[in-house]
Amino acid sequence: MSPQLQGKTALVTGAASGIGQAVAARFLSEGANVVALDRIESNPGCDFQARAYASVVGDVRSAGDNQRAVDLAVSRFGGLDVFVGNAGLYDNRRAFRSFSAPELEAAFDELFGINVKGYLLGALAAAGALAKARGCILFTSSISGSRAGFGGALYVAAKHAVDGLTRQLALELAPDIRVNAVAPGYVPTGLRGLGSLGQTESSPGPAPSQTPLQMLPSADDIAAAYVFLASDACARTATGTVLALDGGAALRGPRT
Repeated sequence: MSPQLQGKTALVTGAASGIGQAVAARFLSEGANVVALDRIESNPGCDFQARAYASVVGDVRSAGDNQRAVDLAVSRFGGLDVFVGNAGLYDNRRAFRSFSAPELEAAFDELFGINVKGYLLGALAAAGALAKARGCILFTSSISGSRAGFGGALYVAAKHAVDGLTRQLALELAPDIRVNAVAPGYVPTGLRGLGSLGQTESSPGPAPSQTPLQMLPSADDIAAAYVFLASDACARTATGTVLALDGGAALRGPRT
């Protein structure tokens, strides 16, 4: 089978680990050029196409850093076909009433700054180049974008915002740019918690036996969906879609 993304160029945020790293590696394996934007130097874990990969160290909350990444994609690879807004934090299901007002203010700014503002700024920086290429935007949503209980109030609200943003931008940017999202359930990636609350990695998720499919997906399992949505197979039909890949978790509901 021929590569599905041959000749395309993608910008992936949050590509230093987890789903973002898996997406970057999968895009490279499918023939794409990839620019990665993350707070630390990122490596997709594959060196067979080093000339097709570039990394930008920056903050997705910065309009300037997003623009630097887009400019690099255009200058090095000749354009931009796919923007993947993926960088994110988790709130470890912090109970709403356990916050003090100062904690809530700081945690809101941190989580929404990365999980929502970062997507908006990235999409805005990329929009001109994407329109020229008739390209697409892909956001990382979550089961929390449509269900309560799988995160705390901040994370659930932010992912609901991502689902709404996906649909609104799909409407506004059509027909030049398609906009879709992938909504995983729990994927064991070591997603960071909130630094403002002293959290490190995300809290443990369910055991495989607690899910309908009796398994937990890998980041690479999820990355396959980004390839599909970015490919020409979806170019005539898919926009405003939030593709749920939760292993049936929403059917059972969150753990207590």
